[in-house]
Amino acid sequence: MSLRKQFLVFCLILIAASFVVLSGQKKSYPAVTAMKDGVKTITNPEYPRDGRFIAKLTAEMSCGEEAKPEMAMLNKPLDLRVDDQGRVYVMDWGDVHIKVYDSQGRFLRTIGRKGQGPGEFDMPAFFDLMTGGKVCILDGRQRRITILTSEGQYLSGFRFDGFFRTLAIDGQDRLFLAKYAAAEELKLSTEFREVPYITSIFRTDASGKEMVHLTDFLGEVQVMKAVGSGGITSMGGLYIVIWGINRQGKLYGGFNEIYRLGAYGSDGKIEFAFGREFSPLKNSRYKGLPGQKFTMPALTEKIVFDEMENLWLELYKDDATKDFTYDVFSPEGIYLKQVRINQRIFQFKNRKVYSIVLPEEGFPSIKRFLMELVAE
Repeated sequence: MSLRKQFLVFCLILIAASFVVLSGQKKSYPAVTAMKDGVKTITNPEYPRDGRFIAKLTAEMSCGEEAKPEMAMLNKPLDLRVDDQGRVYVMDWGDVHIKVYDSQGRFLRTIGRKGQGPGEFDMPAFFDLMTGGKVCILDGRQRRITILTSEGQYLSGFRFDGFFRTLAIDGQDRLFLAKYAAAEELKLSTEFREVPYITSIFRTDASGKEMVHLTDFLGEVQVMKAVGSGGITSMGGLYIVIWGINRQGKLYGGFNEIYRLGAYGSDGKIEFAFGREFSPLKNSRYKGLPGQKFTMPALTEKIVFDEMENLWLELYKDDATKDFTYDVFSPEGIYLKQVRINQRIFQFKNRKVYSIVLPEEGFPSIKRFLMELVAE
């Protein structure tokens, strides 16, 4: 073979090798980081890095459907938690207590009851689990925290000033509470008007003696008017502050009208913000009334963390479709994937998904699913 032909063959081999190498490389994901309002902000493109998926769910366990004992049946389940032994704790607003089931779905006991004494609470109430299966209950009306054993025995508690709503606990048993209050002095008339509210996040220990103010979120309003002699009528809205705590105690939160959340350190200072390119849905019922906006919220109220500490953000939907759509972000704010699923996710535990299932007929139940993601 001549020297010229050898050179041509070598060039062809080199080009082919280069093509193989380049074709095997993934293009870098074009998330853009820039300073906005003095905050490092990550803006992801409209599409996720790893693709869009449909979740196939296989039911493994169900609880709350059995007719006997009668206490095992669920009335109005609001939220659930699963402990390290797989026991399921369900806050039942209809019966004003927490129902407990074992890892196979068998009813074990109820915890707490309606009242004002030790171990009792009123509605609205929220709860979370501490280490060792301890149950922590936030009673907003009675303005107190109650801590019980997994069997329901009273351990401790404390009272607080102001109205607190929602509760989260990290892996160090630190309590995070959201205080909700008007951002200005109420000056109401007989006509509805928007009153701005502020959500303040506090962190404390189980004693409640070291209450640390972390940060404030703005944007939420109540639509209110004066009624009669000193009475008030108020209505909440779709546009609310959403927040969540991962196991390490990192706070994520923001106002759900826009697609942007902040990540906050242990001192309450924002470390970075993140979101993605997003076109909100138009509000088909918009009439310019107080509390209405021209577009619908970007996200619903719940942030769910999986066992990799990824954030599952549920997109707001303004239709009757049964499927839910979740955008999944890494703890660093990168848009990883989008998942369409036919059940709302309440918790990830031991690589399984737990949901509250509300059938059109029959009683609600809690189900544990094995989830498999299939590319769309």
